Amino acid sequence: MIAALFDFDGTLYTGHVWQDLVGHHWRAGQHRRWVAAYLVRNLLPLPLYKLGAQSEEAYFHAWSRTMGWLLRGWSVEEADRLFARLTEQEILPNLRQDILERLRQHQASGHLVALVSGTFAPWLEQIAHELGIGHAVGTQLEVRDGRYTGRVVPPVCQSGGKPQRVRAYLDELGLEVDWAASAAYADRDIDAPLLYQVGHPTAVYPDEALLARAEAEGWAVVGEMTP
Repeated sequence: MIAALFDFDGTLYTGHVWQDLVGHHWRAGQHRRWVAAYLVRNLLPLPLYKLGAQSEEAYFHAWSRTMGWLLRGWSVEEADRLFARLTEQEILPNLRQDILERLRQHQASGHLVALVSGTFAPWLEQIAHELGIGHAVGTQLEVRDGRYTGRVVPPVCQSGGKPQRVRAYLDELGLEVDWAASAAYADRDIDAPLLYQVGHPTAVYPDEALLARAEAEGWAVVGEMTP
């Protein structure tokens, strides 16, 4: 079986789901204490990252590892309703149509198409359903008594956690993939482990580091470099 793996934020979607959640909470006057805690916790190390004293992987891993704070205390049902609303209002109108066309081409070829993202797994599954995509591999959230605790279930689906979670997902389904014939699409250098997993990687609207890596490795590039 041939797979086609698509990162979501910045790749298939022009935006970022954490920003959608933060924006919603702030406008609605909900959950602001945890929004503030999330932003302060993850913006404080920004100068170290900019100066090169903290790696990109460590910096963005912290954002993903603590993103569950944005749903802390919410019931699964409440969160599902919010996911559906944000998917309709923010995500579906802002998909990259050229990348969606690539995805449809893989589907037409009979490939196993999956979204692979640090996005919360239940939200990513909703998005995949809306787009007619059969597989979604995201970051799992801890639930107790029907409510989100604010913790994620490791590994976060980011960097090296992406191919790890993909392989575990496929093993659970009993599916075998021809990785040399498979494809992956991503926009940031932190996604390099996912791109190295396949024989046909594509850098999508890449950041500067991923563009340099793609040029050095001879990978395909789609779209202009992001700022």
